[in-house]
This record gives sequence, C-alpha cells and structure tokens, in this order.
Amino acid sequence: MAWLYERSNSDYWWLGWRTPDGKVHAKSTKCRAKAEAMKQLAAVDTLISAKASGASLDAVYQSMAQRSRPRVTVKAAVASWMLECESSTTPETMARYRTVADGFCAFLGSSDKGPLVEEVTPEQIRQFLAHRRSARSSSTLNLERKILSMFFLREIGEEHINANPCAAVKASKLSRSEKGRKRAFTLVELKTIFGKCPDDFWRYLVMSGFYTGQRMGDLICLTWGAVDLAEGVMRLTQGKTGRAVQVPLRPALRDVLASLRSEAGKVKPGDSLWPEQASRYQQSGSGGFGNEFYRILTACGLVSSRTHQAKAKAGGPRSVSPVSFHSLRHTFVTLLKATGGSQAVAKELAGHHSDAISDLYTHTAPETLAKAIAALPEMTG
Repeated sequence: MAWLYERSNSDYWWLGWRTPDGKVHAKSTKCRAKAEAMKQLAAVDTLISAKASGASLDAVYQSMAQRSRPRVTVKAAVASWMLECESSTTPETMARYRTVADGFCAFLGSSDKGPLVEEVTPEQIRQFLAHRRSARSSSTLNLERKILSMFFLREIGEEHINANPCAAVKASKLSRSEKGRKRAFTLVELKTIFGKCPDDFWRYLVMSGFYTGQRMGDLICLTWGAVDLAEGVMRLTQGKTGRAVQVPLRPALRDVLASLRSEAGKVKPGDSLWPEQASRYQQSGSGGFGNEFYRILTACGLVSSRTHQAKAKAGGPRSVSPVSFHSLRHTFVTLLKATGGSQAVAKELAGHHSDAISDLYTHTAPETLAKAIAALPEMTG
C-alpha cells in the first residue's frame, strides 16, 4: 500500500510505500497540487496490487518519475544557464562559457525541437571535443570539457537529468610541448611587473606571490585570521594540497597588509582581505584573474597580446606561455635557494611535499646557488 504525505521542509507532496521486505521508501512527487500527486499514488497502488512487473517497485517508480520529468531541450537549457551566469560571472568568463555553449549547440544541431538534455551522450561530447581539437590545445579542451560539465551538473540540480554525461569523458592528455615548464621571472622583470600593476589589489597579489610563494587562489581568498601582524607571519592551509604553511612576512609586505588592515576597520578572522575578489574567485575560478595578469605581462612586453580572433586566424592551438602568475612561485623558490635557503626551507615555505617537486621549481645554475646572501632582493626598490 502506498500513501501521500507532506514534509515541513518541502513544498511538494511525498509518496511513501513499503516493499515486501518491510522496508519503507519515499520519493518526492514534484507536485504541489494534491490532485496531481494523487495520480502518482494511484499508479503505484495499481502496481503494488497487481504485482505486474518482475522489476523492483523502486525501478518501476524511477521509470515513472523519468517519464514525468520535464522534457527540456539543450537549446532552452543553455539559454537559461547563460541568463543565470550573467549575474554572477565576469565578462571574460562569460564570453568563454558562451563560446563553448554556442559551439556545442551548433555541433548538436540544437533547435526548439531537440535534442533533449537527457538525450545527450558521452560519445557526442567526445566527438564535439575531437571536432575542436585541431584549433585548440589539450589544456583548452580540458577547460571546455569542464565548462560543459558545469552545465550538466546544473541540469542535474534542475532535475532535468540524473547523471552527468561528461563524467564518462576522459580529459585530454597534454602534449610534450604543452607540458613545457614555467620559468621564473628575473628581478628586473619582477620590478617591471610590479610597476605595471593597475591597482592596490594587483600590487598586493604580485608582492604576496613573490614574497610568500603561495598560489593565486590562496592569496585571493586569504582571510584576516591567516595574517598575524604582531608576529609577522602568514599562516594558511593551501587549497590545492590541504598542507598548512607558515611564511614569515617581509617588511614591505607586512607594511602593505598593515595598511590594508587599517583601512578595513573592524573585521573578523574569517573575513577576506579582498571580499569582492574572493567572492568572484569562489564563483568563477581563476580564469578571469589569469587573463588580467596576462594583460599586465603584455604591458610589460613579456608576452604577446592574444585574442580569440587571432587564435582562430592562426588556425591552430594557442601556444602555452612560459610565464604566468604561477611563475611568481617559481621565482620565490628559485631566489630563495639562490640566496642561501636550503631545500628543506624551500619545501617548508612553498608547501611542497617532495624534493623532486621543489627541484622542478628551481631554475638556477649550480654556481648561482653558491652565492648565498642574507635575504631575498627587494622588488620595489
């Protein structure tokens, strides 16, 4: 026997039933009107009474639920997703989402009639990414796969599908050229970059990246609880590795943080140093910030200007730049060792788990390492 009931935390009627083993099950009818929910109740009662199927009641009910699910086309779902993203996504990230979404819709031949979101298969996603492979690097394809996955995860949340078809699609392997190592900045380049920073946020980010060796996301999302001005240290748990690190603050960076703290007024330990930027990072990731830093590097003459139009005109994957914000981490480890810091010290401050990883971040000739000096060079002088 099945029954209907209400839950205090739901706007829908719920359907309950007991299987022959005595176990009680429950499913939302997704119906606010009792009359509509009663139709599902009657159908389940009929199945129970008739024992009409060899399949389990759970499987039969799941099949019924799928048939009652809204039939949403890819075109309509993408349009809804784009509208949703516009209110919380930067223009640059939004442009990337739209490029991928429009390309996927065109590849599927999407229209008002179909295909439905629930009809998209992993094989179609593989074919779409393979179709775009000739003009994109593997890292770009993996980003596009991630964007599609975000879309399908959203559709799961909307209860249009049960599973993410991207989950069965493997990420592309990077070619040997795409695995090219990032290089460290020279001190002259570092000073030039700092001088081209457009605002206080970027001056903080570049200075922190060099003087602490921490990753962009950790520095953008840093909270006041991680900054101990009295002791002159930064304590944080790295987002990528979960490793706790403690980095002494250089006087120049400490002064910047002290000034920022004074301007912030009353704050709590969990408050972000840069609330707006932290919120943006948590919602949209590092892409927009990476593009902003690339423009700083372009202004410094360290990289060439890039546009989607230029890449399309070139007719091939965009080359991977040897410098990025992550190069500040390489610079930190490199100069730390060049000025006499030991392998153990470099590992501890950067949060590396092994000597091998630390070595990958070191770009200094043996003779340079022998020239130990007391401290890292000033980058603002």
